[in-house]
Amino acid sequence: MKKSIAFMTVATVLFLTACSGPSSQAEANVDVQVTHKTLQSEVIKSVANLSIEGMTCAAGCGGKIQQELQALKGVKTTDLDFAEGRGHNVVSVEFDPEVISEKEMIQCVHAIADGMYTIKTIEILDYKGLQSGGRSAESGAENSQWGLVFQAIDLVQSVSRFIQ
Repeated sequence: MKKSIAFMTVATVLFLTACSGPSSQAEANVDVQVTHKTLQSEVIKSVANLSIEGMTCAAGCGGKIQQELQALKGVKTTDLDFAEGRGHNVVSVEFDPEVISEKEMIQCVHAIADGMYTIKTIEILDYKGLQSGGRSAESGAENSQWGLVFQAIDLVQSVSRFIQ
């Protein structure tokens, strides 16, 4: 009796370990190259461009990937750039980096359909806001210096007119 209970326990553990194979494989971050770029923009946002291998169609594959990513907390929008026959297609994800990381997005995509989709690269674009009415701080400082020069010229012209 004790032997059969031990056998059943071992068999159950082995079965559960074998069944969890794809999900543990999905969690392993397989050499995903991540690059970061900071850009100036009037809108402050973060966008991850996920280059994904394994998609065969826009509606089914791309739709499922977008649906799963949009279900993650911190993901605002997704957009699919799909071309049939292209090895890597791109899903752009606007996200809140304070809520979700690229690792969580990788795990999400790799877990879909038993690891059928693989992210090869991620390009993170951080759009930072412009200062002083759509100008960067440097150009704003340059413009204020020119403003002072023009004010000085106007003052000299005014004084010279007064003297005449």
